[in-house]
Amino acid sequence: MKCEAVYYYKGSGTLQEMCEALGLNKSTYYKWLKAYNRQKEKQAMQAWKARAVRDIFERNKRVYGYRKMQRALEAEGISLSVYIIRKIMRENGLYPELQRKFKPYPNCKSDGRFSDNRLDRQFRVPELNEVWAGDITYIKSTLGWVYLAVVMDLYNREIIGYTVSKNINTELVKRALSNALARNEQGNKILFHSDRGVQYSSMDYGRMLAENNMDGSMSRAGCPYDNSCVEGFFATLKKECIYRRKYDTMEEIERDLFEYIELFYNRKRLHATLGYLSPVQYRIQTRNGNAA
Repeated sequence: MKCEAVYYYKGSGTLQEMCEALGLNKSTYYKWLKAYNRQKEKQAMQAWKARAVRDIFERNKRVYGYRKMQRALEAEGISLSVYIIRKIMRENGLYPELQRKFKPYPNCKSDGRFSDNRLDRQFRVPELNEVWAGDITYIKSTLGWVYLAVVMDLYNREIIGYTVSKNINTELVKRALSNALARNEQGNKILFHSDRGVQYSSMDYGRMLAENNMDGSMSRAGCPYDNSCVEGFFATLKKECIYRRKYDTMEEIERDLFEYIELFYNRKRLHATLGYLSPVQYRIQTRNGNAA
Protein backbone atom coordinates (compact mmCIF):
# COMPACT_ATOMS: atom_id res chain seq x y z
CA MET A 1 0.00 0.00 0.00
CA LYS A 2 2.92 2.38 0.70
CA CYS A 3 4.20 2.02 -2.87
CA GLU A 4 0.73 2.70 -4.24
CA ALA A 5 0.44 5.79 -2.05
CA VAL A 6 3.77 7.14 -3.30
CA TYR A 7 2.73 6.46 -6.93
CA TYR A 8 -0.68 8.12 -6.75
CA TYR A 9 0.49 11.14 -4.70
CA LYS A 10 3.91 11.58 -6.26
CA GLY A 11 3.07 15.15 -7.29
CA SER A 12 2.69 16.21 -3.67
CA GLY A 13 6.42 16.18 -3.00
CA THR A 14 9.73 14.68 -4.03
CA LEU A 15 10.13 10.93 -4.12
CA GLN A 16 12.77 11.14 -1.37
CA GLU A 17 10.48 13.10 0.94
CA MET A 18 7.51 10.80 0.41
CA CYS A 19 9.54 7.62 0.94
CA GLU A 20 11.04 9.05 4.17
CA ALA A 21 7.58 10.08 5.41
CA LEU A 22 6.26 6.55 4.87
CA GLY A 23 9.39 4.76 6.00
CA LEU A 24 9.86 3.25 2.55
CA ASN A 25 13.12 2.42 0.83
CA LYS A 26 13.41 3.96 -2.67
CA SER A 27 14.78 0.70 -4.12
CA THR A 28 11.65 -1.09 -2.91
CA TYR A 29 9.51 1.52 -4.61
CA TYR A 30 11.43 1.21 -7.91
CA LYS A 31 11.08 -2.58 -7.80
CA TRP A 32 7.33 -2.24 -7.25
CA LEU A 33 7.06 0.38 -10.04
CA LYS A 34 8.82 -1.90 -12.53
CA ALA A 35 6.42 -4.76 -11.75
CA TYR A 36 3.46 -2.36 -11.88
CA ASN A 37 4.44 -1.08 -15.34
CA ARG A 38 4.89 -4.63 -16.61
CA GLN A 39 1.39 -5.46 -15.37
CA LYS A 40 -0.04 -2.38 -17.10
CA GLU A 41 1.65 -3.33 -20.37
CA LYS A 42 0.30 -6.88 -20.06
CA GLN A 43 -3.23 -5.61 -19.45
CA ALA A 44 -2.97 -3.21 -22.40
CA MET A 45 -1.80 -6.07 -24.64
CA GLN A 46 -4.64 -8.30 -23.45
CA ALA A 47 -7.15 -5.52 -24.17
CA TRP A 48 -5.65 -5.05 -27.66
CA LYS A 49 -5.90 -8.78 -28.39
CA ALA A 50 -9.51 -8.83 -27.21
CA ARG A 51 -10.36 -5.86 -29.47
CA ALA A 52 -8.67 -7.52 -32.44
CA VAL A 53 -10.55 -10.80 -31.89
CA ARG A 54 -13.85 -9.00 -31.41
CA ASP A 55 -13.32 -6.91 -34.56
CA ILE A 56 -12.46 -9.93 -36.75
CA PHE A 57 -15.38 -11.87 -35.29
CA GLU A 58 -17.84 -9.06 -36.06
CA ARG A 59 -16.46 -8.46 -39.56
CA ASN A 60 -16.98 -12.13 -40.38
CA LYS A 61 -20.68 -12.03 -39.46
CA ARG A 62 -20.15 -13.64 -36.01
CA VAL A 63 -19.93 -17.14 -37.53
CA TYR A 64 -16.29 -18.22 -37.01
CA GLY A 65 -15.15 -20.65 -34.35
CA TYR A 66 -11.70 -20.30 -32.80
CA ARG A 67 -9.88 -22.32 -35.49
CA LYS A 68 -11.09 -20.12 -38.35
CA MET A 69 -10.61 -17.09 -36.16
CA GLN A 70 -6.93 -17.99 -35.88
CA ARG A 71 -6.62 -18.10 -39.68
CA ALA A 72 -8.52 -14.84 -40.09
CA LEU A 73 -6.28 -13.13 -37.53
CA GLU A 74 -3.17 -14.48 -39.26
CA ALA A 75 -4.42 -12.95 -42.51
CA GLU A 76 -4.42 -9.59 -40.67
CA GLY A 77 -0.86 -10.15 -39.44
CA ILE A 78 -1.92 -11.06 -35.88
CA SER A 79 -0.46 -14.30 -34.51
CA LEU A 80 -2.33 -15.80 -31.56
CA SER A 81 -2.55 -19.38 -30.35
CA VAL A 82 -5.80 -21.31 -30.55
CA TYR A 83 -5.82 -21.47 -26.73
CA ILE A 84 -5.61 -17.67 -26.39
CA ILE A 85 -8.29 -17.08 -29.03
CA ARG A 86 -10.64 -19.59 -27.43
CA LYS A 87 -10.07 -17.99 -24.00
CA ILE A 88 -10.75 -14.47 -25.33
CA MET A 89 -13.88 -15.57 -27.17
CA ARG A 90 -15.27 -17.30 -24.09
CA GLU A 91 -14.48 -14.39 -21.78
CA ASN A 92 -16.17 -11.94 -24.17
CA GLY A 93 -19.15 -14.11 -25.05
CA LEU A 94 -18.12 -14.40 -28.72
CA TYR A 95 -19.93 -17.60 -29.69
CA PRO A 96 -20.81 -18.41 -33.34
CA GLU A 97 -24.46 -17.60 -33.95
CA LEU A 98 -25.73 -20.82 -35.53
CA GLN A 99 -29.23 -22.23 -35.74
CA ARG A 100 -30.78 -25.32 -37.30
CA LYS A 101 -34.19 -25.76 -38.91
CA PHE A 102 -35.76 -28.05 -41.49
CA LYS A 103 -38.68 -27.88 -43.89
CA PRO A 104 -39.39 -30.56 -46.54
CA TYR A 105 -40.13 -29.80 -50.18
CA PRO A 106 -43.43 -30.56 -51.89
CA ASN A 107 -43.47 -33.80 -53.92
CA CYS A 108 -43.76 -33.51 -57.72
CA LYS A 109 -43.59 -35.86 -60.70
CA SER A 110 -40.73 -35.83 -63.18
CA ASP A 111 -41.15 -35.86 -66.96
CA GLY A 112 -37.53 -36.74 -67.66
CA ARG A 113 -34.91 -39.36 -66.96
CA PHE A 114 -32.25 -39.81 -64.31
CA SER A 115 -28.53 -39.70 -65.08
CA ASP A 116 -25.92 -42.08 -63.69
CA ASN A 117 -23.83 -40.93 -60.75
CA ARG A 118 -20.74 -40.08 -62.82
CA LEU A 119 -19.28 -37.90 -60.07
CA ASP A 120 -19.38 -40.72 -57.50
CA ARG A 121 -18.32 -38.44 -54.62
CA GLN A 122 -15.07 -37.38 -56.31
CA PHE A 123 -15.35 -33.90 -54.85
CA ARG A 124 -11.69 -32.92 -55.27
CA VAL A 125 -11.62 -31.62 -58.82
CA PRO A 126 -8.24 -30.70 -60.41
CA GLU A 127 -9.44 -28.05 -62.89
CA LEU A 128 -11.67 -25.00 -62.90
CA ASN A 129 -14.93 -25.40 -64.85
CA GLU A 130 -14.61 -29.17 -64.95
CA VAL A 131 -17.35 -30.23 -62.51
CA TRP A 132 -20.26 -28.11 -61.37
CA ALA A 133 -22.89 -29.08 -58.81
CA GLY A 134 -26.35 -27.67 -58.24
CA ASP A 135 -29.23 -27.93 -55.80
CA ILE A 136 -32.27 -26.08 -54.43
CA THR A 137 -33.09 -24.93 -50.92
CA TYR A 138 -35.89 -22.93 -49.30
CA ILE A 139 -36.10 -19.58 -47.50
CA LYS A 140 -38.96 -18.73 -45.16
CA SER A 141 -40.54 -15.30 -45.55
CA THR A 142 -43.82 -13.52 -44.87
CA LEU A 143 -44.49 -14.00 -48.61
CA GLY A 144 -44.39 -17.77 -48.14
CA TRP A 145 -41.60 -20.11 -49.14
CA VAL A 146 -38.97 -18.66 -51.48
CA TYR A 147 -36.60 -21.04 -53.28
CA LEU A 148 -32.90 -20.62 -54.01
CA ALA A 149 -31.05 -22.58 -56.71
CA VAL A 150 -27.26 -22.46 -56.88
CA VAL A 151 -24.43 -23.71 -59.06
CA MET A 152 -21.08 -24.45 -57.40
CA ASP A 153 -17.74 -25.08 -59.10
CA LEU A 154 -16.30 -28.01 -57.14
CA TYR A 155 -12.75 -26.94 -57.99
CA ASN A 156 -12.84 -24.12 -55.44
CA ARG A 157 -16.36 -24.39 -53.92
CA GLU A 158 -17.27 -21.01 -55.43
CA ILE A 159 -20.93 -20.22 -56.05
CA ILE A 160 -20.81 -19.18 -59.70
CA GLY A 161 -24.55 -18.92 -60.34
CA TYR A 162 -27.71 -18.57 -58.29
CA THR A 163 -31.27 -17.31 -58.49
CA VAL A 164 -34.33 -17.02 -56.24
CA SER A 165 -38.01 -17.42 -57.01
CA LYS A 166 -41.33 -18.05 -55.30
CA ASN A 167 -41.78 -20.97 -57.73
CA ILE A 168 -39.83 -24.20 -57.41
CA ASN A 169 -39.79 -25.22 -61.06
CA THR A 170 -37.43 -26.02 -63.92
CA GLU A 171 -37.11 -22.35 -64.83
CA LEU A 172 -35.55 -21.73 -61.41
CA VAL A 173 -32.62 -24.11 -62.00
CA LYS A 174 -32.26 -23.05 -65.64
CA ARG A 175 -31.75 -19.42 -64.61
CA ALA A 176 -29.13 -20.41 -62.05
CA LEU A 177 -27.28 -22.42 -64.71
CA SER A 178 -27.53 -19.54 -67.20
CA ASN A 179 -25.90 -17.22 -64.67
CA ALA A 180 -23.06 -19.71 -64.18
CA LEU A 181 -22.57 -20.19 -67.93
CA ALA A 182 -22.33 -16.43 -68.40
CA ARG A 183 -19.26 -16.45 -66.12
CA ASN A 184 -17.57 -19.42 -67.81
CA GLU A 185 -15.01 -18.18 -70.33
CA GLN A 186 -13.36 -21.52 -71.17
CA GLY A 187 -16.22 -23.24 -72.95
CA ASN A 188 -14.88 -26.73 -72.20
CA LYS A 189 -17.08 -29.77 -71.55
CA ILE A 190 -18.44 -29.71 -68.01
CA LEU A 191 -19.95 -32.41 -65.82
CA PHE A 192 -23.01 -31.11 -63.98
CA HIS A 193 -24.03 -32.99 -60.82
CA SER A 194 -27.33 -32.65 -58.97
CA ASP A 195 -29.85 -34.67 -56.98
CA ARG A 196 -32.81 -36.40 -58.62
CA GLY A 197 -35.24 -33.54 -58.14
CA VAL A 198 -37.87 -33.13 -60.82
CA GLN A 199 -36.38 -29.79 -61.87
CA TYR A 200 -33.03 -31.37 -62.73
CA SER A 201 -34.45 -34.57 -64.24
CA SER A 202 -36.87 -32.72 -66.52
CA MET A 203 -36.49 -33.00 -70.29
CA ASP A 204 -36.22 -29.22 -70.56
CA TYR A 205 -33.21 -29.09 -68.23
CA GLY A 206 -31.61 -32.07 -69.95
CA ARG A 207 -31.85 -30.25 -73.28
CA MET A 208 -30.19 -27.18 -71.76
CA LEU A 209 -27.26 -29.31 -70.58
CA ALA A 210 -26.86 -30.89 -74.02
CA GLU A 211 -27.07 -27.52 -75.81
CA ASN A 212 -24.22 -26.21 -73.64
CA ASN A 213 -21.94 -29.24 -74.12
CA MET A 214 -22.52 -30.50 -70.57
CA ASP A 215 -22.90 -34.05 -69.26
CA GLY A 216 -25.36 -34.85 -66.48
CA SER A 217 -24.67 -36.71 -63.24
CA MET A 218 -27.14 -37.41 -60.43
CA SER A 219 -26.97 -38.59 -56.85
CA ARG A 220 -28.40 -41.92 -55.92
CA ALA A 221 -31.97 -41.89 -54.71
CA GLY A 222 -32.31 -40.55 -51.17
CA CYS A 223 -28.56 -40.05 -50.68
CA PRO A 224 -27.63 -36.43 -49.78
CA TYR A 225 -23.97 -37.42 -49.29
CA ASP A 226 -23.57 -37.73 -53.07
CA ASN A 227 -23.98 -33.94 -53.30
CA SER A 228 -22.54 -33.06 -49.92
CA CYS A 229 -20.58 -29.98 -51.06
CA VAL A 230 -23.71 -28.07 -52.04
CA GLU A 231 -25.65 -29.52 -49.11
CA GLY A 232 -22.88 -28.24 -46.85
CA PHE A 233 -23.06 -24.79 -48.43
CA PHE A 234 -26.80 -24.63 -47.81
CA ALA A 235 -26.34 -25.65 -44.17
CA THR A 236 -23.72 -22.92 -43.74
CA LEU A 237 -25.84 -20.32 -45.54
CA LYS A 238 -28.85 -21.02 -43.34
CA LYS A 239 -26.94 -21.03 -40.06
CA GLU A 240 -24.85 -17.96 -40.85
CA CYS A 241 -27.39 -15.86 -42.72
CA ILE A 242 -30.96 -16.98 -43.40
CA TYR A 243 -32.01 -18.22 -39.94
CA ARG A 244 -30.80 -14.98 -38.36
CA ARG A 245 -33.25 -12.81 -40.30
CA LYS A 246 -36.96 -12.41 -40.87
CA TYR A 247 -37.77 -11.55 -44.48
CA ASP A 248 -40.76 -9.49 -45.63
CA THR A 249 -39.85 -8.79 -49.27
CA MET A 250 -37.98 -10.41 -52.16
CA GLU A 251 -35.70 -7.36 -52.23
CA GLU A 252 -34.52 -8.13 -48.68
CA ILE A 253 -33.83 -11.75 -49.59
CA GLU A 254 -31.95 -10.85 -52.78
CA ARG A 255 -29.87 -8.21 -50.97
CA ASP A 256 -28.92 -10.58 -48.15
CA LEU A 257 -28.03 -13.38 -50.57
CA PHE A 258 -25.87 -11.04 -52.65
CA GLU A 259 -24.03 -9.76 -49.58
CA TYR A 260 -23.52 -13.23 -48.15
CA ILE A 261 -22.67 -15.15 -51.35
CA GLU A 262 -20.79 -12.60 -53.43
CA LEU A 263 -19.20 -10.39 -50.78
CA PHE A 264 -18.65 -12.81 -47.88
CA TYR A 265 -18.78 -16.51 -48.85
CA ASN A 266 -17.00 -16.31 -52.22
CA ARG A 267 -14.49 -13.61 -51.32
CA LYS A 268 -13.87 -13.70 -47.58
CA ARG A 269 -15.10 -16.85 -45.83
CA LEU A 270 -12.24 -19.23 -45.02
CA HIS A 271 -12.57 -22.87 -46.15
CA ALA A 272 -10.58 -25.60 -44.43
CA THR A 273 -10.67 -27.74 -47.60
CA LEU A 274 -9.04 -24.86 -49.52
CA GLY A 275 -6.17 -24.40 -47.08
CA TYR A 276 -8.08 -21.68 -45.21
CA LEU A 277 -8.50 -19.49 -48.28
CA SER A 278 -11.75 -18.12 -49.65
CA PRO A 279 -12.96 -19.61 -52.97
CA VAL A 280 -11.89 -16.51 -54.92
CA GLN A 281 -8.50 -16.36 -53.18
CA TYR A 282 -7.95 -20.04 -53.91
CA ARG A 283 -8.91 -19.62 -57.58
CA ILE A 284 -6.62 -16.61 -58.04
CA GLN A 285 -3.64 -18.15 -56.24
CA THR A 286 -3.85 -21.55 -57.93
CA ARG A 287 -4.50 -20.15 -61.39
CA ASN A 288 -1.60 -17.70 -61.03
CA GLY A 289 0.57 -20.60 -59.94
CA ASN A 290 -0.46 -22.63 -62.96
CA ALA A 291 0.16 -19.69 -65.24
CA ALA A 292 3.63 -19.24 -63.76
